[in-house]
This record gives sequence, structure tokens and C-alpha cells, in this order.
Amino acid sequence: MHPLFDNQIVPSDGQSQKGDLQFLTKIKLSMAEQHEHIDIPEKEINNQFSYKRIAVIILLSLAISAYLIYTSFNFDALRAIQWDAESLLWIGAGFIFLVIRHLGYMYRLRLITDKKLSWRQSFNVISLWEFSSAVTPSTVGGAAVAIYFMKKEKLSLGKSAATSMLTIFLDQIFLAVFGILMWFVVGGNKMFASDANCRSQSDLPLMNMFHNMQAVYFLGFGIFLIVIAGIAYGLFVNAYAFKSMLNSIFSMRFLKKWQRDAVQTGNDIILTSEELKTKNVSFWAKSFLSTTITWVAFFSIPICIFHAFFDPTFADLPVIFSRMFAIWMLMLLPISPGGAGIAELTFSAMMCDFTDPALVATLALLWRIISFYPYLFTGVIILPRWIKKVYTN
Repeated sequence: MHPLFDNQIVPSDGQSQKGDLQFLTKIKLSMAEQHEHIDIPEKEINNQFSYKRIAVIILLSLAISAYLIYTSFNFDALRAIQWDAESLLWIGAGFIFLVIRHLGYMYRLRLITDKKLSWRQSFNVISLWEFSSAVTPSTVGGAAVAIYFMKKEKLSLGKSAATSMLTIFLDQIFLAVFGILMWFVVGGNKMFASDANCRSQSDLPLMNMFHNMQAVYFLGFGIFLIVIAGIAYGLFVNAYAFKSMLNSIFSMRFLKKWQRDAVQTGNDIILTSEELKTKNVSFWAKSFLSTTITWVAFFSIPICIFHAFFDPTFADLPVIFSRMFAIWMLMLLPISPGGAGIAELTFSAMMCDFTDPALVATLALLWRIISFYPYLFTGVIILPRWIKKVYTN
């Protein structure tokens, strides 16, 4: 067995600081050695993010949107909408919020990496990271891909692993804390559209699935809390014990196929915990603030869409915002690349009471055009140039 996955090298509580340092060095060397063996060739990158694959994802998303619009569309409802300059301004505001999200991610990446990445490099990494999430199911396009992109930008393997892990942790903290906060602010019935009669009036398929959305959300929320608690324990209490626990859990027969990835996560936690020992209060304040700004901007895009065509009240705004937490929870299911289909259907089910049910599928498509498709198109433009640069170097 590769030493990276040998559970016996986890130091006990009684070992000295020197022993911990030797163990940490051993992990870094083992990870570096492993990385040399799994370095992704240019051909495989091209296959993973090929134009054919991207075209299939776009067609899948558009086909589902077209079907949803076809089953519910009503021309009379469309004629009631008035396009004017204010509509264009609100749609433009939606794109501005997407840009703010991207800039927030770039700032946070430079902050966590101690500015070892330039603004240009940060733009490339974030764009490719979001692109990989858009073309792979949610649980696939994550930490490993991000580590690879940062490593190719000349960031050390330890720093890349720590940056990826901390970024994921900060995002999970925001989604957990603000999700439950919005539940208290707007109430469960409004947050999960429990009393929305529009679903029964709509001709959209599978609407009955969303009547128990609150139960589904809190089931996912419970899993979220377990993951956050585990990562927090590993980062701030005992990273070595956390890795040992992961190795033990995934040694069970029905989980053994994921053991390698689980122990790799344990190693990432160890390296991240070492990186965080030097961070001060200012670092954490800036990290949480930038994380909050990125997600608030992203979840505010639907507010811009509804303002463009309707006249939501001030009291409607926090309700629309809160429902994005439930929509995002379902999009995390690894069913389709980038949540294609799941996102449009969930948006339609959760937002139908803010518009005519005959139009909500069209608004869902507009939401995806603003929040999803730009990452596909940006990735298509950046990836070939990035591949040429990193593999030439």
C-alpha cells in the first residue's frame, strides 16, 4: 500500500512536535510523489472538457427548459409583460451581480494564497473551477480539479490543497449559517413555498415532488452540518485523528471504493490545518466577508429577474433570496452536470407564486442564462489558452 494511505503513520497524541513535523513532511512528499503519477495529460484535459461534452450539456439544459416552457407556456401571459428600459437595467444588474461574485471569489483566492496568485491567475483558476463544476456533477467538479488548476499555476501542492479545502469550508459555513438564518427570518412556509397553490395549477411536470421541500432541505442540512463539524474538527482540533477516522470509516466494505479519496481528503485537512496556524483575525474577517458577498450577489440574481418584469414588494425580496438556499441544496445532488434540469425544475417549482405559472419556466431559463451559461462560454474561451500556456511551460 502506498504510504499516503497507510493508517499506521498517523501519530498518536503522545508523540512529540518533532514527530508531527516528520509526519507532515512525509505526507507532503507522498502527495508530491502521487501527484507526479496522476498528473493529467493535455489529451485527457481536452477530452474531459471537450466541445462535444459542453455542447451536450448545453443541449440537455436547453432541451429541458424547452420542454418545461412548452408544457406551461401561455401567450396571453407573455403579452401581459411589458419590456422597457427598466427591464433591461434589471437584467443588466443580474449580470453585474455575477461579476461581483466572480470578483469576490478572485479576491478570496488571492487572500487565502497570500497573494501568490496574480489577479490574472486568480481569474483563470476561478473561471476554470466554475467551468469544471458546470460540466460535471456537483460532487465531481470539486476540490481535486481545483487543486490541479492551482498546481499548474505554480502554487505548491500543500498550498493548493489548503486553499481548495478552506474555500469549500467557507462556502459551507455561509450556506449553513445564512440558510438557517433565513428560515428564522421569513419562516418555513414562505421559504419553502409550502402554501404555494401555483404548483397544483401549473402544467409543469413533477410539481408534486416539491410539496415536502422543507423535509428534503433539512435532511440535506443535517448532512451539511455533519460535514462541516468534521472538517472543523480536522482543521482546528486534531487533523491527524480526523484522517484516521476517515480511513477507518471508509475501510468498511461498502465504502471501500471511496477510501482513497477519503484519505486524500484527510491529508488535505492536515496540510490546511498547518497553513491556518499563521492566520490572524483580520484574515478570517476578510475571508468570511468576501464569502458572504459572493453568495449574496449570486442569490440576488433572481431578485433582479423578478424586478425586470414584475413588481415584487420589499417583503418579497428576503423570501425570494431565502428560496435560493433550497434550490441550491437540490442542485448539489450529483444527478446531472451543473445541475442541468434539476435547477430549472426546482426554480420553477419554488418561484411560481411570484409570477404567472405559465411564465415561470421561461424565467428559470433566463436565470440560467445569467448565472450558468456565462461560465460555460468563459471556460470554452479560457481553457485552450490555459492548456497551451501551462503545458508549454
